[in-house]
Amino acid sequence: YLFTSLIAAIIILGTIEYNNLLKKKSATPSFGLLLIGQLLLIIGSYSFTYCSNLSQFNIKTHFVEYSDALFWFFILFTIVSMVYEVLRKKNTPLLNISSNVFGFVWIGLFINFLVYVRLLAGAQLTLVMFFSLWICDTFAFFFGKNFGKRKIMPEISPNKTVVGTLSGLIGSMIFIMILAHFSIINLSLISALILGLITGGVSQFGDFFESLLKREVNIKDTSNILSGHGGILDRFDSLAIISPLLLLFVYIVR
Repeated sequence: YLFTSLIAAIIILGTIEYNNLLKKKSATPSFGLLLIGQLLLIIGSYSFTYCSNLSQFNIKTHFVEYSDALFWFFILFTIVSMVYEVLRKKNTPLLNISSNVFGFVWIGLFINFLVYVRLLAGAQLTLVMFFSLWICDTFAFFFGKNFGKRKIMPEISPNKTVVGTLSGLIGSMIFIMILAHFSIINLSLISALILGLITGGVSQFGDFFESLLKREVNIKDTSNILSGHGGILDRFDSLAIISPLLLLFVYIVR
């Protein structure tokens, strides 16, 4: 429940930051509608977390049914956003609908998937995933700052280098494969390699993606809620982009 509450707080605060980003682009999506959608997702997560503690509840079996419910809820949210925009009669309906649906998917669905990653993977493997991301960031920063010269995407993130990016990927992969080799986590070396590619490789695209959004609206951080570390979206952009892959990974290997 504590982990579910943490994810709920991230979603709500991230949605607020996202809405502030949209204001800088003169978009006027319905913040209230988006927030209601996110809150309903959170309620569903608490419900699934509660059911997972029941003795007769098979998490993996029931998740298939719950994923169907998530799909239809996404469809319903999209339809409601379209209808509501017709009733509002704003000047930017396409931008508003697109912004609402994207915010629901990127911040709501994707980050909310972490609750199910935690339930399917267990506490230990979930913690390993977080450590792997932090190791990726640490390696990328240290080696990029001290040895990196060639920029990887200067037009999007001018401080990131090829050396830093590769170092983050390698560090994350080595970390997980060492844990698997010594049976600290119950994963084969191939599974550990795949997980390392996700947490150390794909995760970095989340940072590039968010940098792209911030560059469009000409801001450095999404907020200053985390002193010295920017906003919620700045800290959890990597997790947001890899959460569907993590969920697919743990569903298969577990």
